[in-house]
Amino acid sequence: MSIRVSVLALSALALAAACTDLFGPGRTTANPQLSALTIDDLSTSLRNGGILYIDGYPADTSFRVGSNQRVPVQISVTSGDREDVGLYRFACPPRERGTHFECFDFAIAMQSGLNAASLADRVAAMGGRFQVISVSGMFAGVTLFAPGDIVSKARAAEAWPGVAYAELESPICLEVGPYCGSLSQLALPVPVDTGPAVPGDGIVQVRSGDTVVVSYRQPLGGVLEARAVVP
Repeated sequence: MSIRVSVLALSALALAAACTDLFGPGRTTANPQLSALTIDDLSTSLRNGGILYIDGYPADTSFRVGSNQRVPVQISVTSGDREDVGLYRFACPPRERGTHFECFDFAIAMQSGLNAASLADRVAAMGGRFQVISVSGMFAGVTLFAPGDIVSKARAAEAWPGVAYAELESPICLEVGPYCGSLSQLALPVPVDTGPAVPGDGIVQVRSGDTVVVSYRQPLGGVLEARAVVP
């Protein structure tokens, strides 16, 4: 089973004025020209406990964001929230399995008769959320909100009660077309909750009827925006 578990929110800190320390010591920013900035409709859920999934597409498809780099974007909500966060790689380099894999997502399959929803607390403790659970509850996609250790965390999830196996997610159509998972693609899942705005806490707080705006300042001038309305 292949689940497109799109979606990063790192523990976001407000951008420093010089934009050199986006998410902690050693982090730097990159500012490529983007041909598109989108909110992934399939993976985004603007509800309590949901995920806002952002995709960025560099105009130069040879661009590769470094492992210690982030591409800064701003999220603003009409009810008052504002988060400065950073896009990262959509696809991580091959390791043990010999193919690229999505940097923030893995899938789990449950033993017969068990429901993945029972593991929500373990997913949260790991620093993630369920992006999707099948109707039967047997299969689920997990999105983590920080890159770098998804391989070890997917392996650890195999030891959870009732889990039959866990698998890394492979990009569905790597290097096919400009908006279909090329190695230059950038991504960021950000957790979404409902309630009063808490700017800068790394979680997007929304209310019904809000407009969520994701914006990116281009290096050659101008601003790209992507918008979504909260049901």
